[in-house]
Amino acid sequence: MENKILEQIKKSETAMLDTLAQIVNIDSGYDALEGIDEVAHIIGDFLTPYGFEVQYIETPNAPTHVLAKRPRPGKKKVMLMGHMDTVFPKGTAAARPFRIEDGKAYGPGVMDMKAGIAISLYTVKALLDNGWDDTDLTLFFCGDEEPAHPLTDAVEWFKKEGLGKDAVFNMEPGRADGSVVIGRKGVIRPVLTVKGIAAHAGNEPEKGASAVLELCHKTIALHALTDLEVGTTYNVGVFNGGSLANIVADRAEVRVDIRFKTAEEAEKAIKSVEAIAAKTYVTNTTTTVTENRIEFMPLETTDGVQKLYDHLSKQAEKLGLPVPGALYVGGSADSAWTAMVGAPTLCGMGPQAVGAHSNNEYLFVPSMTERAQLLAMCIMHLDEMQ
Repeated sequence: MENKILEQIKKSETAMLDTLAQIVNIDSGYDALEGIDEVAHIIGDFLTPYGFEVQYIETPNAPTHVLAKRPRPGKKKVMLMGHMDTVFPKGTAAARPFRIEDGKAYGPGVMDMKAGIAISLYTVKALLDNGWDDTDLTLFFCGDEEPAHPLTDAVEWFKKEGLGKDAVFNMEPGRADGSVVIGRKGVIRPVLTVKGIAAHAGNEPEKGASAVLELCHKTIALHALTDLEVGTTYNVGVFNGGSLANIVADRAEVRVDIRFKTAEEAEKAIKSVEAIAAKTYVTNTTTTVTENRIEFMPLETTDGVQKLYDHLSKQAEKLGLPVPGALYVGGSADSAWTAMVGAPTLCGMGPQAVGAHSNNEYLFVPSMTERAQLLAMCIMHLDEMQ
């Protein structure tokens, strides 16, 4: 059976690329809710004939999620996960549709992460077409990963469906060299807004209270909290304030990016931001903080994560493929939520790829088949995981 499954995946490359082209050519940015919903139904329609119970999770004026389950009581439980949304606005798919050139596939969201969806579908198809029935399979793809789920309860769904799984594979893109991700930082993105008092900068500056100056002090204080040894970083990435040079600025705002490795550091960061906001450097200014919450928890490299990576490595050796590297990265992803509830989780199981979130993102076409075969081997031989 194993050889038949691997051979079917190999022969399915054209069909897999056709499905990838279909979903890449659908706009599914945050301004294209109907496109996300369309992709969700393509996934559901693909899986329904294989006995999956498909649920479309809808929130008013927010993106759709798709959950597909094929319960097999007593069998190993595997979850394939990811997201359907991209960072690109409406019109992008028409402007630069899917194409293949020199063994590379291009298009909006082709690597991040519509290829991971296609790999998931054709791996499942090959397993079930050939009679594999020894795995309890769950697939969950959310519609709002890129903005960090501001309007839906996707995080709770990831936790709920991840609980009790023997293995979870997040189908985010792999790295250019084929490496997978075994650890990620979490992220908090607070916004600090300062109100001051406007005044003529030449005639009566003493009557003003500069929001810009206040926020400059706070920016320095925020950056001073960076602790590279612990792995917590603060970055004021956007700074806006004032209106004209001859007016004392009565308003200023910064957007901050905080990265951290542990939940303890996250709570510490939230309190530190509040403390800085509460301190006044320029008299008669006031500061408010919004969005000072955890957007993504870190993907911590637990024993379960390490064991699943070791299992992946052994299956790569069986296939004669290079053993994927294991990376700890600063970027965040939903794999954190399944690892949090104790599920052995690997991230970056999608194809070898380059250029996420750019107009020139691409993937290496041969790696689609290789990743699908590797995923199938990991699923089929999950009982070997020590």
